[in-house]
Amino acid sequence: MHREVVESIEKSAAVEPVHHLTYGLGPKGSPRLRLALASYLNRSFQPREAVQHEDILVLPGVTSVIDNLTWSICNEGQGILIPQPFYSNFFVDIATRARAVIIPALFQSLEGYKGFDDIFDPNMNRKAFEEALQGAEEKGIRIRAPVETIKEIASFCGRHGLHLISDEIYAKSVFVNPRAPSPVPFTSVLALDLTDRIDSHLVHVAYGASKDFCANGLRLGMLHTRNQGLLAVIAGTSMLAWPPYIIQDVWAKMLEDENYTNRFLETNQRLMAIQYASATRFLDDHGIAYYTNSNAGMFIWMDLRKYLRGTKKIETLSLHQLTPQEKEEFQRREVEMGNRFFANRVGVALGTNFFTEELGWFRLTFTVCQDALDIGLQRMVQTLQEIEQLGW
Repeated sequence: MHREVVESIEKSAAVEPVHHLTYGLGPKGSPRLRLALASYLNRSFQPREAVQHEDILVLPGVTSVIDNLTWSICNEGQGILIPQPFYSNFFVDIATRARAVIIPALFQSLEGYKGFDDIFDPNMNRKAFEEALQGAEEKGIRIRAPVETIKEIASFCGRHGLHLISDEIYAKSVFVNPRAPSPVPFTSVLALDLTDRIDSHLVHVAYGASKDFCANGLRLGMLHTRNQGLLAVIAGTSMLAWPPYIIQDVWAKMLEDENYTNRFLETNQRLMAIQYASATRFLDDHGIAYYTNSNAGMFIWMDLRKYLRGTKKIETLSLHQLTPQEKEEFQRREVEMGNRFFANRVGVALGTNFFTEELGWFRLTFTVCQDALDIGLQRMVQTLQEIEQLGW
């Protein structure tokens, strides 16, 4: 999809001195992009209340959105609850400047936990968040902080007076997966009636160009909130990281052209489905297990526990149930498996990097060109075969 992005930029590249070579209207963002984002969100995210451009702030990427929200909401040592596993760089976004604390909401230790699908279950989310909050309070850490699951999380935040940050960076990165029995479509928190669940001033949405528009390098993200006080605080500090209007208007041009945007997103989703099918067909052919009920994002959650176990008879690799000696041994094996992948020139991310509760899960990125995908998968299988033959 990079070719399509390049063509759009080359066609729209134009310098407007009054807007691009001056301070413009300040660090809240290019008026053109904020208007374009409001229009895009209104037609694509189906908000219950129309999104106004006055409620949007442009920042250099969603990383910056999370950093600025944390800096503005949390005092040092206060916490943000996040379901586990989660994106590894949240530790950078949340802890670096604000020095806030991540409180993981754990699932595998909950009574009634059956499997990975429970991470999306509303009741299990409520239990996980309540236990995480209680644990945080016992440690003296204060928290700032699918449709029914989102509503349950919103209710939890509302009951405890917490901020709800909805990171919707993968909103349109969904695809058709015939093996997903009941695929869950994307639903924005903006589309839900949360009136009796949480104060709207506590709900904040992050979105960006990096995933849906395949343009990480533009470094463009947006914050939507109806909390004007919060917007004013962040706008005041965003002068320290102010994306140039000329770059912002590149994304604005894409969003303003509704036909282009629809065509781009549809093409991207179609290609994602093709690459996902190709990658999972390969995994099936080679007997490699993975989480099959997926229809969004660029990754496959692979289950390589059998390779980690080797000849050792052990029922579970849950970090909650392993003995200290077992935990040390299998953590060493997981790191070594990652090193063996790297030695064979293939990048497969360790689940531990994303704070998974069970060892042996790895993240495979499938949204690459077919040649790279084929070569990478072959090298991965070669590595797993070596592990089976040579052992630990």
